[in-house]
Formats: sequence, C-alpha cells, structure tokens
Amino acid sequence: MNSVFKIEKKLKAKDYSNQEICQYLESKSVSLVYMTLKEISDEKIDSKDVIDTVLAIANNDREISSRGLGVTTLRIVAIATLNKLGNSEIFDSLDENEKNLVRGAFS
Repeated sequence: MNSVFKIEKKLKAKDYSNQEICQYLESKSVSLVYMTLKEISDEKIDSKDVIDTVLAIANNDREISSRGLGVTTLRIVAIATLNKLGNSEIFDSLDENEKNLVRGAFS
C-alpha cells in the first residue's frame, strides 16, 4: 500500500476505486481510516463492499490500532458515516450521550 501521504492525495483528488477504499479501511493507520471514513461520508460512497467494511468497524468486528484516535473514536466515526449514508440502525440503538458523540464526529 502507498504511504498515508500519497493516499491522502488520492482521496483529495477523488482518484480511487471502491476496492481501494476498502483497503484503506483495513489499514492499521487510524488517521488513514478516519480520512477514508470522512471521504465515504462526504462523497456518499455506498457500495456493498464499502458499507460492509464500515459496518465491521462500527460493530467492533475488526481490530484497529488503539494508538491515536483509538478504537472507540473510530467506531463513533464509522457510525456517523453510516448515519450520513442513511443507515441509522446502529445510531438509533445508542443512548443520547453516544448519539451526541456521533453527531459531532465530523464537526
């Protein structure tokens, strides 16, 4: 995989495939996963493979480095991403404090 810097440039240029987006979400770099989730949210990328990968993060079904933003924060961002794409099932199951965290994920 390319460096985070090169991938960030690809994300900004909208020069990626859905397969690449899924690869970026599998990264151990929490900053890359965050940037990718934000891109998915901003660009409304809703292919099945991308959504399945975001769901795995939101459901804590995959291991993410605990450094940096941390697992809990990336889970919140993944839920915010799904919510922006119209998939509110996990969001609706949260308590009000967690919902407020999700609402502020991209602020």
